[in-house]
Amino acid sequence: MSMRSGRYPRDPQHEVHCRAETLRPMLAQMLKRSSLFPYDVAVVVDRILETELYGIPSHGLVRFCRLLEAIDLGDVDPRGQVLTLTQGDAFAVLDGSRAIGHVAATKGAELASSKAKTTGVAAVAIGNSQTLGAAEVYVRLMAQAGVIGICTTNTGRASVAAPNSTAGAVGNCAFAYAVPVDGHSPLVFDTACGAESWGKLELLQRYGIPLPGSLAFTADGGAAFSLADAMSLLPAGGAMGFGLSILCSVLAGLLAGGRMPIHKTRRTSADDSEHFFLAIDPMKFCDPQNFQQELRTTLDEIRDLPRTDPDNPVRIPGDRGALSFEKYSQEGIPVHRSIVEELRMKAEQMKLAHPFESPSNQD
Repeated sequence: MSMRSGRYPRDPQHEVHCRAETLRPMLAQMLKRSSLFPYDVAVVVDRILETELYGIPSHGLVRFCRLLEAIDLGDVDPRGQVLTLTQGDAFAVLDGSRAIGHVAATKGAELASSKAKTTGVAAVAIGNSQTLGAAEVYVRLMAQAGVIGICTTNTGRASVAAPNSTAGAVGNCAFAYAVPVDGHSPLVFDTACGAESWGKLELLQRYGIPLPGSLAFTADGGAAFSLADAMSLLPAGGAMGFGLSILCSVLAGLLAGGRMPIHKTRRTSADDSEHFFLAIDPMKFCDPQNFQQELRTTLDEIRDLPRTDPDNPVRIPGDRGALSFEKYSQEGIPVHRSIVEELRMKAEQMKLAHPFESPSNQD
């Protein structure tokens, strides 16, 4: 088993390699059976598989059955349609209609990008939505459209402690950006405002890895070494993560008419989630050739800096995701057997075909 700092756990003995195109029909049929429109089905499957291919397993297939359960509970409206509440040349506010968050977020990212192509800068806030999964996949979409993309989201209860406290004060908001780089994969940064994402902690549990005592607090304020005992997270970088989380909730939450995390008390899928996208078209600000030349030169110089570990390269944010996408597209996505089993059981419960072997036939 391996897990370097900042990376996800891996253990080939507990994983099944699944090709994205093999998983796609099953995932699509599950969503179709759950009453989603064909367009929404395609969008959700694309975003979830992209999440896995870019190496973010904490926000991909591990959440798929939970998404179907949220539909069954009535927390997610499978037929909800994203509506425009108000808009101008450089902004829009959308109502997610409690549809699957991946659909609302995709529309928000695309709308912000298209508006920025005309105005130079554009912002889109989305309220009354659901969790969007991994923020990274949306800013990558924006970079593919040629704009600098910024995404944040206001999802879930107050689960990150304030400095000098152990109680949940702010949300574990996601913050991501992407910058297009000509001739190369984009510069991409994606982080949680807490010391880790809750999804990462769930994966540690699945792989049998105890939580480091430096990530989370128990209910009585002690160090948490298991997910069951973890009630709140430390903020990433102390005051930095705490302050960033407040800004994320103001942009994604309040601008969309939502609430701050400390006022969200229900389960995540029952409470609203809000998102915010900011798009910037560099061509409207400066000479695009100079912009790209300076950016590429800078990134290449950083990659060529002396290494403290000669066996590992100096990476720019986004490099690891691009390498994962290439590797997993060719070799298949490594999926923990417990997640495969959940998907297999759900497919059989829904009387749908699936690509998995029964547990007795697995190695």
